[in-house]
Amino acid sequence: MSYFDVSNATFNEQLRMLETTDPAHADVFNSIFGQLIENDVSLKEAVTSFVGTKNEQALFLLNLHKDGKRYGVHFDNYDVTPAVTGTRLYDAVGMTASPSTNTVRAVNDFDGKGPFAFLEVNGSVDEDGEFQVQYIKDIDNEFSRTKYDTWCLYLTHYVYRKFDANGETTVISDTRHSDEWLPEGGAIRINGTIRPFVAIAKYMASEEEGGKAASVSGGIPGWYEVKSNNAKPDEALVVWHEFRNYSFTSALTHMREKGTQYCAETTQDSERMTRLMEIAFATKHSRSVMAGCNWYWYQCPATVQETDVERIIISKSNAKNLVIGSTVSIGNATALTSENKPNLDRGQSGIHAKANRVTITKIEDYDDNNSAVYVDNHGKTFSTASTIVSGVTCDTYISTMPWNTGGCDNVLGTCGSPTSNTSGKEPYILFGVEMSSGFWEPKGNTVVKIENHVMRAYICYDCTKMTTAGATTADWVAVGYEIPDCKESWKYIAKLGYDADNPEVRYPVAVGATSSTGYACACYTNNLETTGDGQREILGSGALYHGSSDGRRVAHLNGGLSYSYWNYAARLSASGRCGRKAA
Repeated sequence: MSYFDVSNATFNEQLRMLETTDPAHADVFNSIFGQLIENDVSLKEAVTSFVGTKNEQALFLLNLHKDGKRYGVHFDNYDVTPAVTGTRLYDAVGMTASPSTNTVRAVNDFDGKGPFAFLEVNGSVDEDGEFQVQYIKDIDNEFSRTKYDTWCLYLTHYVYRKFDANGETTVISDTRHSDEWLPEGGAIRINGTIRPFVAIAKYMASEEEGGKAASVSGGIPGWYEVKSNNAKPDEALVVWHEFRNYSFTSALTHMREKGTQYCAETTQDSERMTRLMEIAFATKHSRSVMAGCNWYWYQCPATVQETDVERIIISKSNAKNLVIGSTVSIGNATALTSENKPNLDRGQSGIHAKANRVTITKIEDYDDNNSAVYVDNHGKTFSTASTIVSGVTCDTYISTMPWNTGGCDNVLGTCGSPTSNTSGKEPYILFGVEMSSGFWEPKGNTVVKIENHVMRAYICYDCTKMTTAGATTADWVAVGYEIPDCKESWKYIAKLGYDADNPEVRYPVAVGATSSTGYACACYTNNLETTGDGQREILGSGALYHGSSDGRRVAHLNGGLSYSYWNYAARLSASGRCGRKAA
């Protein structure tokens, strides 16, 4: 395709501001102008938009995909039929969707359509809660997935819902067709007006040591706490950083370092992405389409000891379970269990001492019985020899870990996993957003409270009003249904609650389904009959060992607001400051 050249343009000098000799960008511009012709948009209007603000450019590009169509799905109530599959409605009838991989671009008829279309952008949230675009992928050379916060930007979609004795109907559109169509929650401003687009962080939040939370590719999800030796006046002060995982409280505190307008992923963020999945794939069983990383639970000892290497030799039978591109740690136990055996818990620092959350680059045969697993340890070599703890031999182990960010950067479609969508070993992207990488993810603006042995959700619509004490002020709103007592066990979700005053807060009201019926994912609560009043963080997504309980609707509801573990991470949100209802 020829370069985009405006050397002979005379009708508007603004057009010259778009001139490029970059062939990649030229292809993009030619594609854009092809869309202009198809959508009967004047060239002058396009040029005017492109020399405006970045927000105007982004909205212009998104509006090229606006189609006014209605994409819907109907799911039967569990007592009508427990089936997970839905019936496509309106303009979704006859459409199909399949997830892609790094080598296969599958057919997804929803790509680029109205509410499913998106741009990748760099940007930030201003103090008023408004998203500000900085750079646009394929438009700006400065765009970077590794240098700046990266988001997926979507047109605001409107939602029509209908509930009856047979089931639940959900329809979305980029156009408001009547008053029954409600704007998605993340698009409602504090004053009730509607934002034209919604931004979702593309990646889990990571950071450089001593930095701030960031949505970038190639990061280790988590954060660093500043520590010191509390030196006395006659001692030298030593300061260092220790890696931490997120909880509701630490996410609120740490993400506010970017500004009080930030918090962790909101319920509005999560619900809008789940809606896209359920409509595009017409199923409540998200794992049947893209399982995510929920069954990648391996720890393998070195079978051959080496020195000065960036690899570990393990048995072939173990090596065949590992995925190139996935994240692992290598190290030795530094403590023993109560049974006097090496403590291989991934929360122990020794497990990560030789190679900390690094990427597998290749796996090759070592001999007839063993394979060499190579990792990118940034040039730092190590020994795979055993160590001794209290007289007990502790082998060097390679341990699978939740994936670092960017694992899906080479997936060819808008949805899919690197090599297998249903192995349970890999994260996936869902219309651009990378998710389900092996972490429990706390919600940033929603908690549950136990009061008089009854559990219900509470939501705060303005993150600047939240504190680490949780739902203790009038800024938190109680949702109008109760969550069932799961009695300290995992129970599969049969039905979700709905509160018309808080329509984006969808948690279980009935359990008793299975791993392949109902919503095909589970809920866990304390035994509410014997549990006193208190608050619990809401964890979604699922851990890398959690298997069939996980999915888009999983709800882990038994941990305190400050509880975290090595398999907890969080995502930045641009929708922390929202209104409850549109004006």
